[in-house]
Amino acid sequence: MKKNKIMISIVLTMLLITTAIPVTSFSIDEYKNYKQSYLIIQKDPKFPPLPGCMKSDELDIIANYLTHDRTSNIKTIKCLNDENIVSLIQQIDEDLYLGFLENLTSFGPRVTATQACEDAGEYIYNEFQEMGLDTRYQEWSNGNLYGTNIEATLPGINETSDEIYIICAHYDSVSGSPGADDDGSGVAAVLSAAKVMSQSSFNHTIRFVTFSGEEQGLYGSYYYVEEAYGNSENIIAALNADMIGFAENEDDASKIRVYEDDSSEWLAEFTRDVSQEYNEHLELEVILSGYSWGSDHYRFWEAGYHAIFYAEYNFNDYYHSPEDTIEHMNISYATRASKLIIATLAELSEITKSNAPLKPAAPEGINSGRINEEYTYTASTIDPDEDELFYQFDWGNGDFSEWIGPYNSGDIAEATYTWTEKEDYEIRVKAKDEFGFESPWSDPLAISMPKNKPYINTPFLQFLENHPYMFPLLRQLLRL
Repeated sequence: MKKNKIMISIVLTMLLITTAIPVTSFSIDEYKNYKQSYLIIQKDPKFPPLPGCMKSDELDIIANYLTHDRTSNIKTIKCLNDENIVSLIQQIDEDLYLGFLENLTSFGPRVTATQACEDAGEYIYNEFQEMGLDTRYQEWSNGNLYGTNIEATLPGINETSDEIYIICAHYDSVSGSPGADDDGSGVAAVLSAAKVMSQSSFNHTIRFVTFSGEEQGLYGSYYYVEEAYGNSENIIAALNADMIGFAENEDDASKIRVYEDDSSEWLAEFTRDVSQEYNEHLELEVILSGYSWGSDHYRFWEAGYHAIFYAEYNFNDYYHSPEDTIEHMNISYATRASKLIIATLAELSEITKSNAPLKPAAPEGINSGRINEEYTYTASTIDPDEDELFYQFDWGNGDFSEWIGPYNSGDIAEATYTWTEKEDYEIRVKAKDEFGFESPWSDPLAISMPKNKPYINTPFLQFLENHPYMFPLLRQLLRL
Protein backbone atom coordinates (compact mmCIF):
# COMPACT_ATOMS: atom_id res chain seq x y z
CA MET A 1 0.00 0.00 0.00
CA LYS A 2 1.43 3.37 -0.93
CA LYS A 3 1.12 6.73 0.86
CA ASN A 4 3.37 9.76 0.74
CA LYS A 5 4.07 12.39 3.35
CA ILE A 6 3.59 15.37 1.07
CA MET A 7 0.31 17.03 0.24
CA ILE A 8 -2.23 15.21 -1.85
CA SER A 9 -1.94 17.52 -4.82
CA ILE A 10 1.80 16.95 -5.01
CA VAL A 11 1.38 13.18 -4.71
CA LEU A 12 -1.07 13.06 -7.59
CA THR A 13 1.33 15.09 -9.69
CA MET A 14 4.10 12.60 -8.93
CA LEU A 15 2.06 9.84 -10.58
CA LEU A 16 3.17 11.28 -13.91
CA ILE A 17 6.87 10.93 -13.15
CA THR A 18 8.46 8.22 -15.27
CA THR A 19 11.83 7.80 -13.59
CA ALA A 20 12.36 5.52 -10.60
CA ILE A 21 12.50 7.58 -7.41
CA PRO A 22 13.08 5.66 -4.15
CA VAL A 23 10.46 6.12 -1.44
CA THR A 24 12.01 7.82 1.57
CA SER A 25 11.14 7.45 5.23
CA PHE A 26 9.89 10.27 7.46
CA SER A 27 9.02 10.95 11.07
CA ILE A 28 5.85 9.79 12.81
CA ASP A 29 4.77 13.36 13.59
CA GLU A 30 5.12 14.31 9.93
CA TYR A 31 3.01 11.37 8.89
CA LYS A 32 0.30 11.96 11.48
CA ASN A 33 -0.21 15.44 10.00
CA TYR A 34 -0.53 13.93 6.56
CA LYS A 35 -2.87 11.22 7.82
CA GLN A 36 -5.49 13.79 8.72
CA SER A 37 -5.66 14.85 5.07
CA TYR A 38 -5.71 11.22 3.98
CA LEU A 39 -8.65 10.40 6.25
CA ILE A 40 -10.72 13.16 4.67
CA ILE A 41 -10.64 11.48 1.28
CA GLN A 42 -10.82 8.00 2.83
CA LYS A 43 -14.40 8.71 3.87
CA ASP A 44 -15.31 8.19 0.24
CA PRO A 45 -15.01 4.40 -0.28
CA LYS A 46 -14.40 4.91 -3.99
CA PHE A 47 -11.28 6.99 -3.40
CA PRO A 48 -8.27 4.68 -3.20
CA PRO A 49 -5.24 4.84 -0.94
CA LEU A 50 -2.56 6.95 -2.56
CA PRO A 51 0.23 5.10 -4.33
CA GLY A 52 3.78 6.12 -3.63
CA CYS A 53 5.98 6.39 -6.71
CA MET A 54 4.08 4.36 -9.27
CA LYS A 55 4.97 5.49 -12.77
CA SER A 56 1.78 5.62 -14.83
CA ASP A 57 3.44 6.45 -18.15
CA GLU A 58 6.24 3.91 -17.96
CA LEU A 59 4.51 0.78 -16.71
CA ASP A 60 0.85 1.14 -17.54
CA ILE A 61 1.47 0.14 -21.16
CA ILE A 62 0.32 -3.30 -20.10
CA ALA A 63 -3.22 -1.96 -19.89
CA ASN A 64 -3.19 -1.02 -23.55
CA TYR A 65 -3.05 -4.58 -24.82
CA LEU A 66 -3.65 -7.10 -22.04
CA THR A 67 -7.12 -6.21 -20.80
CA HIS A 68 -9.77 -8.78 -21.60
CA ASP A 69 -13.09 -10.03 -20.28
CA ARG A 70 -13.08 -12.78 -17.67
CA THR A 71 -16.67 -12.58 -16.45
CA SER A 72 -17.13 -16.31 -17.09
CA ASN A 73 -14.77 -17.07 -14.19
CA ILE A 74 -17.05 -15.66 -11.49
CA LYS A 75 -17.60 -18.16 -8.65
CA THR A 76 -19.91 -18.61 -5.69
CA ILE A 77 -19.18 -20.44 -2.44
CA LYS A 78 -19.75 -24.18 -2.80
CA CYS A 79 -18.52 -25.65 0.50
CA LEU A 80 -20.38 -23.61 3.09
CA ASN A 81 -18.72 -23.99 6.48
CA ASP A 82 -16.59 -26.86 5.20
CA GLU A 83 -15.02 -28.82 8.06
CA ASN A 84 -11.84 -29.17 6.00
CA ILE A 85 -11.51 -25.38 5.82
CA VAL A 86 -12.21 -25.07 9.54
CA SER A 87 -9.45 -27.59 10.18
CA LEU A 88 -7.15 -25.69 7.83
CA ILE A 89 -7.54 -22.26 9.40
CA GLN A 90 -7.32 -23.68 12.91
CA GLN A 91 -3.73 -24.59 12.07
CA ILE A 92 -2.95 -20.89 11.58
CA ASP A 93 -1.96 -19.52 14.97
CA GLU A 94 -0.01 -16.55 16.25
CA ASP A 95 3.15 -18.59 16.85
CA LEU A 96 3.27 -19.78 13.23
CA TYR A 97 2.57 -16.32 11.85
CA LEU A 98 4.94 -14.52 14.20
CA GLY A 99 7.77 -16.94 13.47
CA PHE A 100 7.71 -16.07 9.78
CA LEU A 101 7.39 -12.34 10.52
CA GLU A 102 10.33 -12.32 12.94
CA ASN A 103 12.54 -14.17 10.48
CA LEU A 104 11.70 -11.76 7.67
CA THR A 105 12.23 -8.57 9.67
CA SER A 106 15.56 -9.88 10.98
CA PHE A 107 17.10 -8.90 7.64
CA GLY A 108 16.49 -5.23 8.43
CA PRO A 109 15.32 -2.82 5.70
CA ARG A 110 14.77 -4.87 2.53
CA VAL A 111 15.24 -2.28 -0.18
CA THR A 112 14.98 -3.74 -3.68
CA ALA A 113 18.38 -4.46 -5.28
CA THR A 114 20.18 -4.55 -1.92
CA GLN A 115 21.79 -7.59 -0.32
CA ALA A 116 19.26 -7.57 2.51
CA CYS A 117 16.40 -7.85 0.02
CA GLU A 118 18.15 -10.65 -1.84
CA ASP A 119 18.80 -12.49 1.43
CA ALA A 120 15.14 -12.14 2.39
CA GLY A 121 14.13 -13.54 -0.99
CA GLU A 122 16.45 -16.50 -0.49
CA TYR A 123 14.89 -17.13 2.93
CA ILE A 124 11.40 -17.19 1.39
CA TYR A 125 12.58 -19.48 -1.41
CA ASN A 126 14.10 -21.94 1.09
CA GLU A 127 10.96 -21.95 3.22
CA PHE A 128 8.81 -22.81 0.19
CA GLN A 129 11.20 -25.60 -0.80
CA GLU A 130 11.19 -27.11 2.69
CA MET A 131 7.40 -27.29 2.43
CA GLY A 132 7.81 -29.53 -0.63
CA LEU A 133 6.47 -26.96 -3.08
CA ASP A 134 7.67 -26.46 -6.65
CA THR A 135 9.58 -23.20 -6.21
CA ARG A 136 11.25 -20.80 -8.63
CA TYR A 137 12.86 -17.39 -8.84
CA GLN A 138 11.62 -14.93 -11.46
CA GLU A 139 14.28 -12.31 -12.09
CA TRP A 140 13.36 -8.93 -13.56
CA SER A 141 15.15 -5.68 -14.35
CA ASN A 142 14.22 -2.18 -15.44
CA GLY A 143 17.13 0.13 -16.15
CA ASN A 144 19.30 0.23 -13.04
CA LEU A 145 16.63 -1.37 -10.90
CA TYR A 146 16.46 -5.15 -10.60
CA GLY A 147 14.91 -7.73 -8.36
CA THR A 148 13.48 -11.19 -7.94
CA ASN A 149 10.00 -12.57 -7.42
CA ILE A 150 9.58 -15.91 -5.65
CA GLU A 151 6.80 -18.28 -6.69
CA ALA A 152 5.78 -21.62 -5.16
CA THR A 153 3.16 -23.83 -6.76
CA LEU A 154 0.78 -26.40 -5.28
CA PRO A 155 -0.73 -28.28 -8.26
CA GLY A 156 -4.43 -29.04 -8.22
CA ILE A 157 -5.52 -32.67 -8.25
CA ASN A 158 -8.14 -32.08 -10.97
CA GLU A 159 -6.03 -32.84 -14.05
CA THR A 160 -8.66 -31.33 -16.36
CA SER A 161 -8.46 -27.91 -14.67
CA ASP A 162 -6.09 -25.12 -15.75
CA GLU A 163 -7.43 -22.68 -13.13
CA ILE A 164 -4.85 -20.83 -11.01
CA TYR A 165 -5.45 -19.02 -7.71
CA ILE A 166 -2.83 -16.72 -6.21
CA ILE A 167 -2.05 -15.35 -2.77
CA CYS A 168 0.61 -12.65 -2.94
CA ALA A 169 2.48 -9.92 -1.06
CA HIS A 170 5.65 -7.86 -1.49
CA TYR A 171 8.74 -8.59 0.57
CA ASP A 172 10.70 -5.41 -0.13
CA SER A 173 10.56 -2.35 2.12
CA VAL A 174 11.66 1.28 1.94
CA SER A 175 15.03 2.60 3.07
CA GLY A 176 15.38 2.83 6.82
CA SER A 177 12.27 0.80 7.60
CA PRO A 178 12.20 -2.83 8.76
CA GLY A 179 8.83 -3.12 7.01
CA ALA A 180 7.08 -5.28 9.60
CA ASP A 181 3.59 -4.21 8.55
CA ASP A 182 4.56 -2.95 5.08
CA ASP A 183 4.69 -5.65 3.98
CA GLY A 184 6.11 -8.27 6.28
CA SER A 185 2.54 -8.74 7.45
CA GLY A 186 1.43 -9.88 3.99
CA VAL A 187 4.47 -12.09 3.40
CA ALA A 188 3.91 -13.86 6.74
CA ALA A 189 0.34 -14.54 5.58
CA VAL A 190 1.64 -16.02 2.31
CA LEU A 191 4.15 -18.24 4.12
CA SER A 192 1.53 -19.34 6.67
CA ALA A 193 -0.83 -20.21 3.83
CA ALA A 194 1.87 -22.24 2.07
CA LYS A 195 2.76 -24.07 5.29
CA VAL A 196 -0.72 -25.37 6.03
CA MET A 197 -2.11 -25.65 2.50
CA SER A 198 0.85 -27.72 1.30
CA GLN A 199 -0.49 -30.49 3.56
CA SER A 200 -3.90 -30.48 1.89
CA SER A 201 -5.19 -31.05 -1.61
CA PHE A 202 -7.28 -28.80 -3.84
CA ASN A 203 -8.99 -29.27 -7.17
CA HIS A 204 -7.24 -26.27 -8.69
CA THR A 205 -3.67 -24.99 -8.65
CA ILE A 206 -2.55 -22.51 -5.99
CA ARG A 207 0.43 -20.20 -6.26
CA PHE A 208 2.16 -18.49 -3.35
CA VAL A 209 3.97 -15.42 -4.71
CA THR A 210 6.11 -12.69 -3.16
CA PHE A 211 7.24 -9.65 -5.16
CA SER A 212 10.12 -7.22 -4.92
CA GLY A 213 10.17 -3.74 -6.47
CA GLU A 214 6.76 -2.83 -5.10
CA GLU A 215 7.99 0.26 -3.29
CA GLN A 216 9.55 1.69 -6.48
CA GLY A 217 6.36 1.35 -8.51
CA LEU A 218 4.92 -2.19 -8.56
CA TYR A 219 7.76 -3.43 -10.76
CA GLY A 220 7.93 -7.04 -9.60
CA SER A 221 4.22 -7.67 -10.02
CA TYR A 222 4.27 -5.91 -13.39
CA TYR A 223 6.80 -8.36 -14.81
CA TYR A 224 5.12 -11.32 -13.12
CA VAL A 225 1.72 -10.52 -14.64
CA GLU A 226 3.25 -9.75 -18.02
CA GLU A 227 4.87 -13.20 -18.09
CA ALA A 228 1.69 -14.93 -16.88
CA TYR A 229 -0.41 -13.26 -19.54
CA GLY A 230 2.17 -14.06 -22.22
CA ASN A 231 1.92 -17.72 -21.19
CA SER A 232 -1.90 -17.59 -21.42
CA GLU A 233 -2.19 -18.64 -17.78
CA ASN A 234 -5.74 -18.92 -16.55
CA ILE A 235 -5.46 -16.91 -13.32
CA ILE A 236 -8.97 -16.80 -11.90
CA ALA A 237 -8.23 -14.73 -8.80
CA ALA A 238 -5.32 -13.05 -7.02
CA LEU A 239 -5.56 -12.24 -3.32
CA ASN A 240 -3.09 -9.49 -2.42
CA ALA A 241 -2.16 -8.87 1.25
CA ASP A 242 -0.42 -5.58 1.92
CA MET A 243 -0.38 -4.07 5.44
CA ILE A 244 -2.80 -6.32 7.33
CA GLY A 245 -1.31 -6.08 10.83
CA PHE A 246 -2.08 -2.72 12.43
CA ALA A 247 -5.06 -2.21 14.77
CA GLU A 248 -5.06 0.32 17.61
CA ASN A 249 -8.28 -0.76 19.30
CA GLU A 250 -10.95 -3.45 19.33
CA ASP A 251 -13.05 -1.75 16.67
CA ASP A 252 -10.10 -1.55 14.26
CA ALA A 253 -9.27 -5.18 15.01
CA SER A 254 -12.78 -6.30 14.07
CA LYS A 255 -12.69 -4.95 10.49
CA ILE A 256 -10.61 -5.32 7.36
CA ARG A 257 -10.74 -3.35 4.11
CA VAL A 258 -10.99 -5.07 0.74
CA TYR A 259 -10.44 -3.04 -2.44
CA GLU A 260 -11.76 -4.14 -5.83
CA ASP A 261 -12.32 -2.92 -9.37
CA ASP A 262 -15.66 -3.32 -11.14
CA SER A 263 -14.87 -6.73 -12.65
CA SER A 264 -13.60 -8.05 -9.30
CA GLU A 265 -16.65 -7.08 -7.26
CA TRP A 266 -17.74 -10.73 -7.24
CA LEU A 267 -14.42 -11.67 -5.62
CA ALA A 268 -14.75 -8.99 -2.93
CA GLU A 269 -18.28 -10.19 -2.21
CA PHE A 270 -16.97 -13.77 -2.16
CA THR A 271 -14.45 -13.01 0.60
CA ARG A 272 -17.12 -11.06 2.48
CA ASP A 273 -19.36 -14.15 2.35
CA VAL A 274 -16.46 -16.30 3.56
CA SER A 275 -15.95 -13.96 6.52
CA GLN A 276 -19.60 -14.38 7.44
CA GLU A 277 -19.68 -18.16 7.00
CA TYR A 278 -16.59 -18.66 9.17
CA ASN A 279 -17.17 -15.71 11.50
CA GLU A 280 -16.84 -17.94 14.56
CA HIS A 281 -13.20 -18.52 13.66
CA LEU A 282 -12.37 -15.18 12.02
CA GLU A 283 -14.32 -12.44 13.82
CA LEU A 284 -13.63 -10.01 10.98
CA GLU A 285 -16.06 -7.78 9.14
CA VAL A 286 -15.10 -7.16 5.53
CA ILE A 287 -15.46 -3.51 4.53
CA LEU A 288 -15.75 -3.25 0.74
CA SER A 289 -13.75 -0.12 -0.05
CA GLY A 290 -13.81 0.34 -3.80
CA TYR A 291 -11.00 0.99 -6.24
CA SER A 292 -7.31 1.26 -5.33
CA TRP A 293 -4.19 1.28 -7.49
CA GLY A 294 -1.90 1.32 -4.46
CA SER A 295 -0.44 -2.21 -4.43
CA ASP A 296 0.45 -5.26 -6.52
CA HIS A 297 -3.14 -6.33 -7.21
CA TYR A 298 -3.30 -3.41 -9.66
CA ARG A 299 -1.04 -5.19 -12.13
CA PHE A 300 -3.51 -8.09 -12.28
CA TRP A 301 -6.33 -5.65 -12.99
CA GLU A 302 -4.36 -4.19 -15.88
CA ALA A 303 -4.22 -7.62 -17.48
CA GLY A 304 -7.93 -8.19 -16.98
CA TYR A 305 -7.41 -10.67 -14.16
CA HIS A 306 -9.65 -10.58 -11.11
CA ALA A 307 -7.91 -9.51 -7.91
CA ILE A 308 -8.63 -7.93 -4.54
CA PHE A 309 -6.48 -6.06 -2.06
CA TYR A 310 -6.68 -6.76 1.70
CA ALA A 311 -5.58 -3.93 3.99
CA GLU A 312 -5.95 -3.04 7.65
CA TYR A 313 -9.02 -0.97 8.52
CA ASN A 314 -7.13 1.92 10.15
CA PHE A 315 -3.98 2.98 8.36
CA ASN A 316 -0.68 2.41 10.18
CA ASP A 317 0.82 5.50 11.85
CA TYR A 318 4.29 3.98 11.56
CA TYR A 319 4.22 3.33 7.82
CA HIS A 320 7.51 3.87 5.95
CA SER A 321 9.42 4.71 9.10
CA PRO A 322 12.03 3.06 11.33
CA GLU A 323 9.19 2.36 13.73
CA ASP A 324 7.32 0.01 11.38
CA THR A 325 8.18 -2.82 13.75
CA ILE A 326 6.48 -5.92 15.13
CA GLU A 327 6.00 -4.09 18.45
CA HIS A 328 3.62 -1.68 16.72
CA MET A 329 1.55 -4.46 15.17
CA ASN A 330 -1.44 -6.41 16.46
CA ILE A 331 -0.42 -10.02 15.83
CA SER A 332 -3.82 -11.43 16.77
CA TYR A 333 -5.44 -9.19 14.16
CA ALA A 334 -2.83 -10.07 11.52
CA THR A 335 -3.34 -13.77 12.20
CA ARG A 336 -7.12 -13.52 11.81
CA ALA A 337 -6.70 -11.51 8.63
CA SER A 338 -4.45 -14.28 7.33
CA LYS A 339 -7.09 -16.87 8.21
CA LEU A 340 -9.68 -14.92 6.19
CA ILE A 341 -7.45 -14.80 3.11
CA ILE A 342 -6.56 -18.48 3.45
CA ALA A 343 -10.19 -19.54 3.93
CA THR A 344 -11.12 -17.56 0.82
CA LEU A 345 -8.30 -19.17 -1.14
CA ALA A 346 -9.31 -22.65 0.03
CA GLU A 347 -12.93 -22.06 -1.00
CA LEU A 348 -11.93 -20.73 -4.41
CA SER A 349 -9.48 -23.53 -5.17
CA GLU A 350 -11.93 -26.12 -3.80
CA ILE A 351 -10.30 -27.93 -0.93
CA THR A 352 -10.80 -31.68 -1.11
CA LYS A 353 -8.85 -32.93 1.88
CA SER A 354 -6.93 -31.68 4.89
CA ASN A 355 -6.06 -34.73 7.01
CA ALA A 356 -3.10 -37.08 6.68
CA PRO A 357 -3.22 -40.60 8.21
CA LEU A 358 -2.47 -40.84 11.91
CA LYS A 359 0.93 -42.03 13.10
CA PRO A 360 0.98 -45.87 13.07
CA ALA A 361 1.89 -47.86 16.16
CA ALA A 362 5.26 -49.61 16.12
CA PRO A 363 5.36 -52.65 13.78
CA GLU A 364 4.52 -56.02 15.33
CA GLY A 365 6.50 -59.24 14.82
CA ILE A 366 9.34 -61.23 16.38
CA ASN A 367 12.16 -59.21 17.91
CA SER A 368 14.88 -61.84 17.58
CA GLY A 369 15.69 -64.00 14.58
CA ARG A 370 18.25 -65.45 12.25
CA ILE A 371 19.80 -64.09 9.08
CA ASN A 372 18.76 -65.42 5.67
CA GLU A 373 15.27 -66.28 6.89
CA GLU A 374 12.10 -64.42 6.00
CA TYR A 375 10.08 -62.72 8.74
CA THR A 376 6.64 -61.10 8.63
CA TYR A 377 5.68 -57.82 10.29
CA THR A 378 2.33 -56.06 10.55
CA ALA A 379 1.13 -52.51 11.03
CA SER A 380 -2.04 -50.44 10.93
CA THR A 381 -3.35 -46.93 11.45
CA ILE A 382 -6.45 -44.80 11.03
CA ASP A 383 -7.19 -42.22 8.34
CA PRO A 384 -9.47 -39.43 9.63
CA ASP A 385 -11.12 -39.17 6.21
CA GLU A 386 -11.51 -42.96 5.81
CA ASP A 387 -9.29 -42.92 2.71
CA GLU A 388 -7.54 -46.05 1.47
CA LEU A 389 -4.02 -46.42 2.83
CA PHE A 390 -0.62 -47.63 1.68
CA TYR A 391 2.28 -48.61 3.95
CA GLN A 392 6.06 -48.47 3.70
CA PHE A 393 8.45 -50.27 6.07
CA ASP A 394 11.95 -49.09 6.96
CA TRP A 395 13.97 -52.22 7.72
CA GLY A 396 16.63 -50.39 9.67
CA ASN A 397 19.54 -51.12 7.36
CA GLY A 398 18.90 -48.61 4.57
CA ASP A 399 16.35 -50.82 2.81
CA PHE A 400 12.70 -49.81 2.44
CA SER A 401 9.72 -51.77 1.24
CA GLU A 402 7.67 -50.68 -1.72
CA TRP A 403 4.39 -48.95 -0.87
CA ILE A 404 2.04 -51.86 -0.19
CA GLY A 405 -1.72 -51.63 -0.38
CA PRO A 406 -4.33 -50.35 -0.66
CA TYR A 407 -5.84 -51.17 2.72
CA ASN A 408 -8.95 -49.81 4.31
CA SER A 409 -8.45 -47.45 7.24
CA GLY A 410 -7.78 -49.56 10.34
CA ASP A 411 -6.97 -52.78 8.45
CA ILE A 412 -3.72 -54.62 9.18
CA ALA A 413 -0.97 -54.48 6.56
CA GLU A 414 1.68 -57.21 6.21
CA ALA A 415 5.22 -57.10 4.88
CA THR A 416 8.09 -59.60 4.87
CA TYR A 417 11.85 -59.14 4.91
CA THR A 418 15.07 -61.16 5.12
CA TRP A 419 18.17 -59.75 6.79
CA THR A 420 21.58 -60.92 5.58
CA GLU A 421 23.84 -59.37 8.24
CA LYS A 422 24.06 -60.32 11.92
CA GLU A 423 23.21 -57.06 13.68
CA ASP A 424 20.66 -55.19 15.80
CA TYR A 425 18.02 -53.22 13.86
CA GLU A 426 15.15 -50.83 14.42
CA ILE A 427 12.26 -51.09 12.00
CA ARG A 428 9.60 -48.43 11.43
CA VAL A 429 6.51 -47.96 9.28
CA LYS A 430 4.55 -45.03 7.86
CA ALA A 431 1.29 -44.71 5.92
CA LYS A 432 0.04 -42.54 3.10
CA ASP A 433 -3.46 -42.07 1.78
CA GLU A 434 -4.71 -42.21 -1.78
CA PHE A 435 -3.98 -38.50 -2.22
CA GLY A 436 -0.33 -38.92 -1.28
CA PHE A 437 -0.49 -37.36 2.21
CA GLU A 438 1.87 -39.19 4.56
CA SER A 439 1.78 -39.94 8.27
CA PRO A 440 4.82 -39.54 10.51
CA TRP A 441 7.07 -42.57 10.96
CA SER A 442 6.00 -44.94 13.74
CA ASP A 443 8.02 -45.56 16.86
CA PRO A 444 10.64 -48.26 16.16
CA LEU A 445 10.54 -51.97 16.96
CA ALA A 446 14.00 -53.12 18.05
CA ILE A 447 15.04 -56.52 16.73
CA SER A 448 18.22 -58.56 16.91
CA MET A 449 19.93 -60.96 14.54
CA PRO A 450 22.41 -62.41 17.10
CA LYS A 451 25.97 -62.63 15.79
CA ASN A 452 26.76 -65.99 17.39
CA LYS A 453 23.37 -67.63 17.30
CA PRO A 454 23.66 -71.33 16.36
CA TYR A 455 21.76 -72.75 13.45
CA ILE A 456 18.83 -74.82 14.67
CA ASN A 457 17.48 -77.41 12.27
CA THR A 458 15.01 -79.49 14.33
CA PRO A 459 11.31 -78.58 14.37
CA PHE A 460 11.18 -78.76 18.18
CA LEU A 461 14.10 -76.38 18.72
CA GLN A 462 12.80 -74.04 16.02
CA PHE A 463 9.50 -73.98 17.88
CA LEU A 464 11.31 -73.04 21.11
CA GLU A 465 13.29 -70.39 19.29
CA ASN A 466 10.12 -68.74 18.02
CA HIS A 467 8.43 -69.10 21.43
CA PRO A 468 11.15 -68.13 23.95
CA TYR A 469 8.64 -67.86 26.79
CA MET A 470 8.52 -71.72 26.76
CA PHE A 471 12.13 -72.05 28.01
CA PRO A 472 11.40 -71.27 31.70
CA LEU A 473 8.49 -73.73 31.65
CA LEU A 474 10.67 -76.40 30.02
CA ARG A 475 13.44 -75.94 32.60
CA GLN A 476 10.90 -76.27 35.42
CA LEU A 477 9.53 -79.49 33.90
CA LEU A 478 13.05 -80.93 33.58
CA ARG A 479 13.64 -80.38 37.32
CA LEU A 480 10.60 -82.49 38.25
